[in-house]
Amino acid sequence: MRKIIKSNFSKKSFTLVDILIAFAIIGAVSIFSAVYAPIQLQKARDAVRKSHLASVKNAIEEYYEDTNCYPQAIPVCGEKIINGNLVLMDNIPCDPKSKISYTYVPEVGTCPKWYQLYANLEYTKDKIIDKIGCRNGCGPDCQFNYGAASSNQNLKTFCEAAQTTPPPASNGAKDPQPEIVQYVCAPGGKCEAYANPALSGCPDVYINDPTCQGGEICKNRKNQCHDARGKTN
Repeated sequence: MRKIIKSNFSKKSFTLVDILIAFAIIGAVSIFSAVYAPIQLQKARDAVRKSHLASVKNAIEEYYEDTNCYPQAIPVCGEKIINGNLVLMDNIPCDPKSKISYTYVPEVGTCPKWYQLYANLEYTKDKIIDKIGCRNGCGPDCQFNYGAASSNQNLKTFCEAAQTTPPPASNGAKDPQPEIVQYVCAPGGKCEAYANPALSGCPDVYINDPTCQGGEICKNRKNQCHDARGKTN
C-alpha cells in the first residue's frame, strides 16, 4: 500500500501590499535615475573637458618653450599640434558632447606672448566656475564658463572689456582693450566674420584669423556653418 506524502511547502501569493511596495521601489529608482543620472553624466563629460584643456595647455606651453612664442592658431580637433618636425600633440581632442573644437584665443601678432583656451561646462554648479571667475562668463562675448590660459593672462579679459565702458582718452589714445573678431567657415566655403557663430551652428571659430587657417579647411562641408544667421551685419 502506497503512502501519500504531503508536502510541507505551500504556495505563497503576493499580497496587494507587496505589489504596492514593489511599485514604490521601482518608482523611486526611476525618479533617482531621471534626476541624478543626467547630472552624473554632465559631471563625467566636464571631467573629460578639464582633462582635454590641461592636455592642450601642456602642448601649447611646450611649443612656447621651444620657440618663445605661443602658436598664432592651433588646428581643429582631430589634427596634430606640430612644431617643425616635432609632434607636440598627436590628436587634439574635441568636446565630448558637441564634437567641436575648443576655442583658442592668442595675442594678435606674429609672436603671441599670451593665450586663452575656452570650453563650457555642463554642470553649472561646479565650484571651479566661481574659482576662476567665470560665473558671469569669460572669453569672447562672455560665452564660456571654463578655460585655461598662460600665466600672464586673465581669463576674463574680453568679457570685462565688453561689460565695462572705459572713459574717453583725453590724449586721443586708442582703447587699450584687446579687440577680437570671430571668423568661421561660412556656407559656401568662404572664411567670414560672424557676430554669433553659435547661432549658425558653426563647428569651429578662428579668433582674429581672417584666413581660417589658410582657408583650405573651409572647402570641406563638415567645417562650414549650417546657415548665415550669425553673420556680422
